[in-house]
Amino acid sequence: MVIIQLISAKTGQPIKGKAVGVGNNDFLKLGQTERKRTNERGEVEFSIEPWANGTIYVDGNSVHKGKINGFMRIPL
Repeated sequence: MVIIQLISAKTGQPIKGKAVGVGNNDFLKLGQTERKRTNERGEVEFSIEPWANGTIYVDGNSVHKGKINGFMRIPL
């Protein structure tokens, strides 16, 4: 399982309602999750295993490339 939390880079407050997706960039496992919206805590949960090499997308824009851990906090 992977939990992604979006926070404001200026205030540190959670960001609600953003569309988040995760792409797997590993050569043999290319693919992307469905998009989900962040909750009131700025969090979205995906039933996937952490990946060694992936991309996190917010509203269609890449915001993180690299290792995807079990919990990711992303400042926007």
